[in-house]
Amino acid sequence: MSVRVGLMGFGRIGRNVFRAIYGRDDIEIVAINELADIHSMEYLLRFDSLRGSFEEPIRVLDDSLYARGRQIPVFHHKEPGQIPWFDFGVDVVVEATGKYRSRTDLQKHLDQGADRVILSTPPTDDIDHLHICGVTPDQIERSHRIISVGSSTANATALLLKVLDDAFGVEEGSFTSVHAYTSDQSLTDVPTHGDLRRSRAAMQNIVPQTTWTDEAVEKLFPHLKGKFKGIKLNVPVAEVSCSDLTVQMKRPVKASEVNEVFRSASQTILKGVLDFTDQPIVSSDMNGNPASCLFDSLATLVTDGVLLKVIGWYEQGGGISNRIVDLISQVGPQITASGDRRTS
Repeated sequence: MSVRVGLMGFGRIGRNVFRAIYGRDDIEIVAINELADIHSMEYLLRFDSLRGSFEEPIRVLDDSLYARGRQIPVFHHKEPGQIPWFDFGVDVVVEATGKYRSRTDLQKHLDQGADRVILSTPPTDDIDHLHICGVTPDQIERSHRIISVGSSTANATALLLKVLDDAFGVEEGSFTSVHAYTSDQSLTDVPTHGDLRRSRAAMQNIVPQTTWTDEAVEKLFPHLKGKFKGIKLNVPVAEVSCSDLTVQMKRPVKASEVNEVFRSASQTILKGVLDFTDQPIVSSDMNGNPASCLFDSLATLVTDGVLLKVIGWYEQGGGISNRIVDLISQVGPQITASGDRRTS
């Protein structure tokens, strides 16, 4: 019994989720909502400047995509409450528009028949659950109907902290996200309302930005409340970012033992979510890696035994898209009280 998915948004994250689901029998996309016209959607799926060509046969006829012998209707509604998810038996809506949605906005997907909503960005207010794979409990409660997977930065940084805190204990810390430029930046200097730094050209500047990740970390690790801060530097790189994490340890550590803890975790309890390298990689070597974080053991630095710096690489849209698909598989289809599959 496959999980029936509705995609709200077919931009970078939406297309990555489509690619990650394609070929699976346990999950199927049954409807897509996207403001762009359907021929542009199909073109950007087939030809991707960062991920390469999608070689599988995808066709467009009228208002539907056709893939793997299935028809996928495409809608072009602006707001969550306008898509009739119930008509297609949608179990899970992936809210992948990139917009920062409130609980009220996301509830509209449920009101239209979806059983759960997975948000690909940080929430703007309280929702049912923030799920960071490898950090928060694996068990998803039935009451968790509106779920956020946070952000790529939060997933990578929280994983680094989780491993360090469990193995050695972390007193306090800070981090810098050296982040690929984003689609809401301009290629030229143009006036921008609010944050003046964002008015500067993305390809000519390193642009300091605020980040939600430190707020998320304080929620995930309550003992770090008031003891953890971060900043983001958007740089002229298209896809891969890294989290540069500096922490004060509770006890003296050596770089070698820190590296071995990460190696062990990547091969066992965090396999598939955390990756490990002892090679002299650069950012482009992370392209296409489905992990939430790739630990760079050659970058580990220890000062005076207790001041530790580590680096974790992450692909801006790739890792989190795979975590969304993992979560879809985990929550499964909606089952009625009688034990039957809900039908439209």
